[in-house]
Amino acid sequence: MRVKILHFGSNWWSRFGANASDPYRFSRHAAYFNSTGVRCGRKMRRHWTLPGLIRFNGVGDFNPHFQSRAIGNTFCCTDLTFAFGGNRVLFKQKIRNAQPPDYYQVVVSSEQFGAFDFRSPAWKSASAQAVAISALGDRQEAMLLMKPGDWVESNLGFWQLTVRQDLLHGAGLVLMEGQDLGAGDLV
Repeated sequence: MRVKILHFGSNWWSRFGANASDPYRFSRHAAYFNSTGVRCGRKMRRHWTLPGLIRFNGVGDFNPHFQSRAIGNTFCCTDLTFAFGGNRVLFKQKIRNAQPPDYYQVVVSSEQFGAFDFRSPAWKSASAQAVAISALGDRQEAMLLMKPGDWVESNLGFWQLTVRQDLLHGAGLVLMEGQDLGAGDLV
């Protein structure tokens, strides 16, 4: 599947190759992970209510020193799967041609989009796929794979994924005022 990255989660970590004599231990044979998280004092913690992550391998088209350069790019990815106790998506390589993405990776937080009721079956549209959700008290963050027209609902209203040239990276969540997007499209 093709996924265009619009946002990353707050939590990053890496795993390096096990062989200490390997000259590529910290580059080609490393893996870089991203997921949701909430700040606890000076540290970023996962506090997953739905465990999940995305992964970049060191041999791919991702530079961990310049993570923001991947935003706005489309990658060839595996399908969302459940393995090792959580959701997983492997981002393999950057797609250089202009094929439209199958999904957009979006991260929503209570700080930016308002509070979400993740226990409700109506907090997101049926075709939006949650990769990971972290929550602690009133702090929340969710990573989703969304298609154009998909939506999430917070206490501020419905946020719909809109694809337009005037938006940063050509797509983004737009607050839809006065519209009931959830009718007949529940998870």
